[in-house]
Amino acid sequence: MKRILSILTIVALGLSFTISAQAAKPGKEGKRGKKASAAILATYDKNGNGKIDGEEVDALKKDFAAGKPELKSLDTNNDGTLSDEEIAAVGGKHRKKKNK
Repeated sequence: MKRILSILTIVALGLSFTISAQAAKPGKEGKRGKKASAAILATYDKNGNGKIDGEEVDALKKDFAAGKPELKSLDTNNDGTLSDEEIAAVGGKHRKKKNK
């Protein structure tokens, strides 16, 4: 009986460490995140240069401040605002895919 409890405890601990380690990996986004990023780029990149710049940044920040839920994923550091780096990453992700 002690042996079975010990084995179950070890398995449970192993699973908990695996799950928490996978959740903490930065920069890994699934297909859904890539699609959302491409959709955001398509919506806000009015001049078609593959990045959000100029007046496009202002429009994106305005919509983010208005609370559009599809833009929440851009705030990668969860500080409630969009930094220039977070906005630039939208175009950067798309360009990497396009160059392959």
